This record gives sequence, C-alpha cells and structure tokens, in this order.
Amino acid sequence: MNPKNESKKRAVSFGVNSAFVTLTVIGILGVVNFLAAQHPKKADLTKNKLHTFSDQTDKVMKALKSDLNATFYGDISSKERNRPVFDNYRKASGKFKFELVDPNKEPTRAKAAGIKKMDTLVLSYDGKTAKVEDISEEKITNEIIKLTRDGRSTICMVNGHGEASLGDQGAQGLAAAKKGLEDQSYFFREFTLSQETKIPAECSVVVMMGASKALFPTEIKILNQYLAEGGRLVVGVDAVVTNTDQTKELRGLLKEWGFEIKSGLVIDPVSKMLGVDASVPIIAQFNKENTIVKDFGEQCYFPFTRPVDVVEKLPEGLKGSFIGKTTPKSWAESDLAGLAKGGAQFNQGADLAGPLSTAASVQGKRKDTSATKETRIVVFGSSQFANNQYSRFGGNLDLFLNSVSWAVEDESMISIRAKEGEAGTMELSQNQGIAIFWISVVAVPLGIAVFGILMWIRRKKL
Repeated sequence: MNPKNESKKRAVSFGVNSAFVTLTVIGILGVVNFLAAQHPKKADLTKNKLHTFSDQTDKVMKALKSDLNATFYGDISSKERNRPVFDNYRKASGKFKFELVDPNKEPTRAKAAGIKKMDTLVLSYDGKTAKVEDISEEKITNEIIKLTRDGRSTICMVNGHGEASLGDQGAQGLAAAKKGLEDQSYFFREFTLSQETKIPAECSVVVMMGASKALFPTEIKILNQYLAEGGRLVVGVDAVVTNTDQTKELRGLLKEWGFEIKSGLVIDPVSKMLGVDASVPIIAQFNKENTIVKDFGEQCYFPFTRPVDVVEKLPEGLKGSFIGKTTPKSWAESDLAGLAKGGAQFNQGADLAGPLSTAASVQGKRKDTSATKETRIVVFGSSQFANNQYSRFGGNLDLFLNSVSWAVEDESMISIRAKEGEAGTMELSQNQGIAIFWISVVAVPLGIAVFGILMWIRRKKL
C-alpha cells in the first residue's frame, strides 16, 4: 500500500469529518438562536435586581385603565441604550404605547412639548402629562403613580414629644421615608397635638415615630376620640433601656385598642454573626396572612426594639395579628442594669424567649363606638428602623411605606419597590487572593499549554 495515498485518504477523511462537525455545530447554533429569539429568557445577576421589574411597577402597570402614551425625545442610539427599560414596560402592559421623536429631526414638535434636553420621556394619561429626564424604572414608575392617582392622602406627623421629623436629613430623621411617601403622591403635614382640640380633618393617617416624652391626658383623649371615629394611626414605640419609661400613657391607649406592648430590649445573637450589633434583631418571619407583608421576601432590621403583639382577647369588633417576628435565638432582655454595663444574657423565667413579635396591626369597628369606617392601627416596637440610618437596609423602608399605605386603605401601593443601583465591591482575604493568583496566572495557562503539547504529539503520530 502506497504510504502517500494512505496519507491523502486520511487527510480527506479528516477534512470531511471536520466539515461535518463544523456544519453540525453551525446547525445547532442556528436552531438554538432561533428558539432563543422565539422564546427569549434573561437572568438578572445584579445584587439588587436592577434589571428586573419591581413588584410595585408590575402592580401599577396592571392597574392601568386606559392607554399610557410614552413619547421619548431622543435619537436612535439613546433609544437603544434605554430599550430594556421601555421593553419591560411594554411587556408589563399592552396599554403602554411608546413613540420615538428625534428633536433634531422634529424640532417644532419638541419645542411644543417643552423639551429642554435630549433623552426626555413625556408620559400622558387621561389628559395629564409628566416628564422624566433621567430614565430609570424608579423615576418612571413614580410619575405613573402620580398620573394615575385620583386623590392624594395626607400624612400627618405628630411632633412635640421628641418624635423623629420628616424634614430631618440626619441619621435619626425621616427624610428618606418622606421621599418614599412623596413618590407615592402623598401630602404631608406636621402638627403639635397639644395645640389642637381634635385631629385635623385633612389627616388621612396620623404618624408618631419615636415619642420619648409623656403625652398629656388631653392629647390621649384627642387620639382616642380620633380612633373611635375610624381614625388611622401608625406608631413606633422604642425600647427603653433606663428605669424611666415616658410612654406609659401612649402604651395605655394602644392597649385599649388591642396592643400588648411589653418592656425589655430585644437581643439577637444571630445579628452579631452577620456583622450587626445584637441590639439590632433580624426580622425574618412575616405573617403571610397580614396584608402589609403578605408578599414580603426581605428581612428587616429593628434597632432598639421591644416586643409588640396583639392581646389574646381583642375588643369586640376588632381583629389583628402580628406583622413580623425575630429569630428563635432572640430574647427580650429585662436586666437593665446588666445592659448598662454592656452585658446581656438570657435568663430563664425573667426574660421573654424568641421568636418575638416586634410589630402588629389592628383593624375594625369597636362595638362601643359609632364609627362609620373601620379603624386601622399599626404599632412598631422600634421607630428607628424607618429612620435615615436604617431605612436603607433590607426591607425596612418597604415595611414602613406598606404600613402607611395599608392604614389609608391604599392597598394598591403595598409592594416591593425598585432598588437603587450601588457600586459593587468585593473583599478578598490574603489566602483567597493567593488562590486566585495561582489558578488564573499559573494553573490555567499551564493546563492550556500541556493540552496543546499533547494534541501536537498525538497529531504527529497520525
């Protein structure tokens, strides 16, 4: 047998096999691409799911009753840059009608619409319009909420007892919570309870977060009368680590309406394992039968909280339930002297064992009142979970906003909101850094080189 002919046969056979494999791979890729185009799937790997529609946006879009016209003033490149956002809205509702207008090609139309900068989105709904200049899901959805709301509720904040302030930008203030409520198209008013004879008529809900001074009997009477007439109240009552608790009168009022507010500071060792102080317990168990948190998936952090639950026998006409509970390893520390010295340990019989409820809600018409609408009350064992320092952690802000929305019977706003993007960081230990170096710089290149040498030797033998 001629060695040259045999070599040619092997070469032809190898070429045919290579061509067949190549065509097969191309065919498979073609089929895969076709199926992917017909049934597109995507995965959002960002930390805060920045490219996945929030529960709030989904609810808002599904609630549209008429067409929402979205006119984007920009060029093709800017449209493509923002296309994923627009596509998400289009998929969420068939009532989202999108149109591109290039101000460079249609300057008259852009001027008539009052466009001052490129990449501006104009939303029109039922004769009302709004502009969004920085394209993001959060900003677009907030404007849609304002366009689609028929009426606007007023949030009344009580002051004069050491409560947190909406206008305070500091760590203990509620400026972040105020922005979240403004995005839902709520109005605000702050008032001093001692200067009123009754709760102002425009108040849709009264909010009192972190009162540290006693309420006068007349103030308690005003609040009680307001609740008896079907009022709505959201309260945050912090744990007290001193021997003097100034909230006795407020706690007495809330007890009349079915709340059991216990003493003690909730301690959770699990928090320390996650790098958080033990006085900031984790709220990981939520009551799925409670409207406020029925779809809740994120854990919350309640700094300096006390146990709060509903009483075993609620006043006739009322119903209530807990909102969230701490982990089983937590407890309510009653040894204030030990806390002052920096030590805390669970004492059987003296301390309340976890899991502990730290928030609860009550609703209904009490039989001894003549209310024409039901009373709604939410009580938190901590006011600080909603302040500027802690509201950005976990689901804290969503929990507060959902509670206010529930109190004013605005259940359509109870949702999980879009998260803002943040710079991603990665921290590696020295051993992890060494391991990555040896794998990426030494092992992988060496493996490729050895594989290439082996393949070369094998082909030489053919």
